[in-house]
Parts: sequence; structure tokens; C-alpha cells
Amino acid sequence: MTTGRLFLWSAALSEWVSCPPDEITWLDRRMLSDDEDLTLHRAPRCAGLRYVHHRWELFSRDTTYRIYLAPDEAGTPLSAAAVERTACHVLPVAPARYEALPVTLAEGSWLVSVGRWVLRLRLELAARPPAPPVPDGGKQVTTRAATVVRRGGEPGEDAVARVRGYFARNAMARLTMAYYYQEFIRGLAAPQTVPMINVVIALDLSGEGAVSDYKKLLQGFIWKERGHARDLADFLLANGLLTPADLDEARQVAAENERNGVCEIARQRLQYRQKGK
Repeated sequence: MTTGRLFLWSAALSEWVSCPPDEITWLDRRMLSDDEDLTLHRAPRCAGLRYVHHRWELFSRDTTYRIYLAPDEAGTPLSAAAVERTACHVLPVAPARYEALPVTLAEGSWLVSVGRWVLRLRLELAARPPAPPVPDGGKQVTTRAATVVRRGGEPGEDAVARVRGYFARNAMARLTMAYYYQEFIRGLAAPQTVPMINVVIALDLSGEGAVSDYKKLLQGFIWKERGHARDLADFLLANGLLTPADLDEARQVAAENERNGVCEIARQRLQYRQKGK
């Protein structure tokens, strides 16, 4: 059963048009520019909107443009520059034959920019019937040392704000996570994390434990418990807490450290510690 209706504003018709849930709505050259802008891609090599797993997603297979999603608030200019400036989610340029990590749309009005083109969206969620009671509050059963335990799977209500505030106070934590999850940010297929030792050397961290400490701290901010390491990258990217701009900044810092000899000193320091064990 469809739990929400998604509409996009049609400039040609001067009205809201419903997106069918049983097919993809492509944000292609024709949709955005009426086939005028030849830098835009045609389907299926572009961004799109789809309904999967009872939710609407914005995804991108665009190999040229980043896709920006921003709230459509009163007073926001209908321009690509304004959308980029106020974006809460940024889908990276997709590698060939693959797509960037999708973003789940929340209820409300949104602006999407592709290149210089902007599209307005509106998602209306249907009222949901009360859910039947679930034992133990719906918490997932896991095991630890042959003992059954319960682990909550949902982030806290203030999780995004807590992480955003922490990253604002601790730029190195933000850059560390961006460098560590760079393949995820770039939207590579079957992405892998960067080896912690490489992150430590590139950003001149105190040791490999620094990366693990940041991960544990972030899990505490989001889920108020550890044990969600596999979910961390998805949460940070889906909520716009790590963006291509963060990765660009992290890689610039790493390049500067390499040029200035900082990375070489870090390599020698870590090698000395390993020999001293």
C-alpha cells in the first residue's frame, strides 16, 4: 500500500503533477529543460524519483552533475545557487554504470537542482493506522557470548542535530570520517572503507585508535549505543552529514600534509611504535 504521494511542479502546465509509484520519474533532459540543455543526460543516465520499500527516494546515475536537495522554504530563491547553498543532501556524481547512494524523501516541500535547473517537489504522507503491539518494543534480537540481548535499531530523534553540532565543533572528526568513508561518498560500487592506518597518516592523527574512537562516539550520538558500525556510513550520508565538499576538504588536507612532509613523519612515528611493541 502506498503511504505517500509525491508531486512535482510542472512549469508547462502551471500545476502539480503526481508521480506514479509504479514507475520511475526521470529528472532527465526533457523534464528539466524541454530538451534545450544538451549537457543534461537522458534516462536512465540521470537522476530520478522512485517508490521502493514504502518510501520515496531521490537517486542519481548522473555522471556529470551532483544532485542537490534543499527544503523549499518561504523566501528561498528558485535558483540552483540557492539550492546548493541551502542543501541538506548532496548526491555525488555517479561512477559509470552505477548510481549514488539514494536519499529518502521526508514529508514536505523540496527543491532539487541538477546543473542550473531546479525542480520543485511536494511529498504528502498518508495517515498510518496504529501499528500492532510488538514484543520488546520492536527491538532486534542479537546474541553476545551466547546471551540473548535486545538492541534498538532506530536513531534517536536528535541524532542528526547532535552529529551536526559535534562536527561543527570538531572539524578533524568530520574530515576523518569523510576520508575514511570516501568510497561511500563517491558512490562507488561495493565501497570499502579506507584502511585506518592510511587515514591516520594522511590526516596526522594520534594513532589508529583515533578513527575507532570517532566511530564509537558517533554511534553513541546516533543510537546511544555501540554495535551499529555497518549503519554509520549510510546514516551520515543519507542525512547530509558527510558530503563531497567534506571529502574535498579532507583530501586537500591530506595533500598538504604530504607536500609538507607531515605524512612521512607520521609514517616514521607509527613504524617506531610498532617496533617498540
